[in-house]
Amino acid sequence: MLEIKNLIYSVGNFTLGPLSLTLAKGEYLALFGPSGSGKSLFLELISGIRTPQAGTIFFDGADITSTPPQNRPVAMLFQDFALFPHMSVFDNITFPLKMRGYKADQKRRRADELGGYLSIEHLMQRSVEGLSGGEKQRVALARAIACDPAILLLDEPLSALDQELREDAIELLRLVKSSSRAIIHVTHNRDEIQELATRTQYFKS
Repeated sequence: MLEIKNLIYSVGNFTLGPLSLTLAKGEYLALFGPSGSGKSLFLELISGIRTPQAGTIFFDGADITSTPPQNRPVAMLFQDFALFPHMSVFDNITFPLKMRGYKADQKRRRADELGGYLSIEHLMQRSVEGLSGGEKQRVALARAIACDPAILLLDEPLSALDQELREDAIELLRLVKSSSRAIIHVTHNRDEIQELATRTQYFKS
């Protein structure tokens, strides 16, 4: 599904790569390593937020190295969730659908589906500012999978949560894992993903 060949990206005095990686459909790959090793940067390159200086990213054999983020079959859940504070839960979740030109009834139908799937249907008209950490994570995850991406990128999704919320979040990620999409989960804590990952790999920039 995903094939990365000799990816290189430099920012300031830091150079990431060359890195190569393959990911098959249904795989849950955990990348673990120390802070500052470029793990989050690597996800941004896959998602299209950044463009590599060298190397190639293939999806199902097609070169997507220069494809804009909105046209990639990839979505990313950020460490701080990156929700829009001035928008409602509904508008946050449906934002990627709006960017892709979905009609109002299509957005409503998808939001209703995700609300039920992630047990946040009662929050749709709420502002995200008043939500708990666990609720924000569910909204961010709903937004990430709204367009049904083939590849889901998770950037330290458990690091900002306390122990009780972390246990709930692991159950949530187990639910998403059952959808058979490919997942890359970046973490500095190898223990937190042992029961989720189908493959683990030490990240060395």
